[in-house]
Amino acid sequence: MASSSIHQPNVYHRNVSESVPSTATASPNDSPRHSASSASLSSLSSMDLSHKSPFGTLLDTNGNKFEVPDYSINDIRNAIPKHCFERSGIRGLAYVARDIFSLVTTFVIFHKYVTPVFVPSLAARTILWALYTFIQGLFATGLWVLAHECGHQSFSTSKILNDTTGWICHSALLVPYFSWKISHGKHHKATGNMERDMVFVPKTREVFASRVGKFLHEIDELTEEAPIMTLLHSIAQQLLGWPLYLFANVTGHDFHERQAEGRGIGKKNGFGNGVNHFDPSSPLFESKDAGLIIISDIGIGIMAMILAILCSVHGFSNMVIWYFIPYLWVNHWLVAITFLQHTDPSLPHYTGASWNYVRGAAAT
Repeated sequence: MASSSIHQPNVYHRNVSESVPSTATASPNDSPRHSASSASLSSLSSMDLSHKSPFGTLLDTNGNKFEVPDYSINDIRNAIPKHCFERSGIRGLAYVARDIFSLVTTFVIFHKYVTPVFVPSLAARTILWALYTFIQGLFATGLWVLAHECGHQSFSTSKILNDTTGWICHSALLVPYFSWKISHGKHHKATGNMERDMVFVPKTREVFASRVGKFLHEIDELTEEAPIMTLLHSIAQQLLGWPLYLFANVTGHDFHERQAEGRGIGKKNGFGNGVNHFDPSSPLFESKDAGLIIISDIGIGIMAMILAILCSVHGFSNMVIWYFIPYLWVNHWLVAITFLQHTDPSLPHYTGASWNYVRGAAAT
């Protein structure tokens, strides 16, 4: 479990996997024990344990004491109001219509009024169009999130409506819907598992040190005195993190040889190594998924053709402002939200033997 501070090497090397048996099946019903239902998650987190923790003293990356969760999935469900589980296709489509209306209205207003006739100053027009890209990025991110809910089947009670809506909305944002849906489902089945999670899998200190050729005790000094590298990494992550994940499985696990059908043998993360969200033979999927991967690719192809036509009609420079920069804003918000959800210093990551579904689900 990689949850300790780099300043606490003795704590980091405590192997929690030795004390807990492996959870063989990733199931929402998995939990270390069945505990009484509670009305709030805060009371669950502050529960007094009747037994001594088998893990000893653990610290998160901030140096705060960390206790391995021991509540069940039913405890979590019982803490959530019942109406939060209700799904409505009408309400879901209303949200989609709202976001599309917002996108179209914003475009019409800026296209009609942010012109030399109404705004003579070039500097003012530049600032306003920059504001346009930011606003459109927010609205388009809302559309992305609605497609995400379609992938979780929480958009409505109809699977057909969910997947059709999700495919259209995600394709419009150059996201391979079914490919993402499949890998994202696997992510939720293995969240926080260092060996099986599909995204935001952290490197251990030993792995990081070996890659940069430094001893463990030099890592602190190396990183603290290189803020420019942190800045450059952050910019690259926010601009390119999402496409890199789709095309090369960046930040995903690299244990593809364990794929049950053997399609991961000899394949590694990275460009041209056969691990991506577009190839039906990718080890991220099973053979039965091939048709859905192709449908996802068709959606991307249709949107690419639409964009090519619009570029030829209106000019590439206009499309950069109207679509492509807002698209980068969507990437930014998507990566920022998910990065913060999965990599906060207080969040644990577990070895395969100490992980179970509830512990992983609680680590977001």
